[in-house]
Parts: sequence; C-alpha cells; structure tokens
Amino acid sequence: MVTDYIREYVKEECNKSFKAKELYENHILVVADYAVRLGRLLGADSLIVELSSYLHDFSTHHNFEHKNNHTLEGSKKIQELLRQFKFSEDVIERVSDTILANSRPYNNKNLSKEAICLFNAEAMSLIAKPVFWIYYSNLLNENKRTYKDNVRVYLEWVDENWKHMIDAARDMMSEEYASLKELSNR
Repeated sequence: MVTDYIREYVKEECNKSFKAKELYENHILVVADYAVRLGRLLGADSLIVELSSYLHDFSTHHNFEHKNNHTLEGSKKIQELLRQFKFSEDVIERVSDTILANSRPYNNKNLSKEAICLFNAEAMSLIAKPVFWIYYSNLLNENKRTYKDNVRVYLEWVDENWKHMIDAARDMMSEEYASLKELSNR
C-alpha cells in the first residue's frame, strides 16, 4: 500500500531519537490503528486517515522544541514530504487540513470524517497507554513534576478528551476508561 512508504519513512526518522522512537512505538502506531478502525466505521477516506495518522506529529520527530506547536511547525514539512512521494495536491491539502483541524478540534463543528478519526484516535491513544503518557509527560516536562502531579495532569487530559470523543470511540475505550476512573478514585 502507498502509505507503507510514509510509515517506514516516519519510523526511520523516529528511530534517530530516543524520544521520537518512544513516541512512534507508543503513540503514532496506536493512533494509526484506532484511526483506521474509526475510519471504517465512519466511511472516511482511508488514505487521508492513514497519512494523517502517521504524519500528525511529524515536526516533533525532527525537533522536540516544537512539541507544543508541532502541528503548525510541521505543516510545510509534511506538504514537502508528500510531494516527494508524488501525492496529488488534493491529497496533500486534505492531509494538511486534517492535521491542522486536529490542533483545534473543539473549535470546529464542521470537522471532516478524517479529522474526527484523527482527533478521536489521539484521545484513544491516551487511554490505551496510560503508563506511557504519564512517563512521557514527565519526560517532556524535564521531570519537574511529582508522580501525583503527573497522574493528575494525565487524568485531567483524559477527561477533557473523553468529553469530546464520539460515541463509537467511547464505546471502543469504555472498559479502559472505566478502569482509569476506578484507579483515579483510589
């Protein structure tokens, strides 16, 4: 499949850095899996969903200083990369729009099916990999938070995303979310 080239390229780029490799293995692949599953349910364009999933954190792979604004920083690089791989301008525009919409999903009521898949898959990734996200959050914050603070921040992040997830995504993650809520009450 044509997305195999992009997936392998992103994997190679991520393997150049410890943080990016962790992100690839514990987030990007998880997002891609959930996004594809949601895409089938919603009838989204599978090419756009897959490309967006693999590329949505692209800027972070190259420069971790972009971690807080990586969607905007990576947009131009993503477009250049897709042009190198000979994707049509329509595909490039749709992938860019999907990723940009993901940076502000709460503000846009007219999200494409592909953007809905990407946002929800990212939220699902948070729930699917709690230990990774607590670890990763601490790593990105240069170990400046206590364990309890990291857990609190993580759970707040999950709850905020949960409120905005579509029913299909919630259904897929309901057991994991219930387990997190049970743990948070201890």
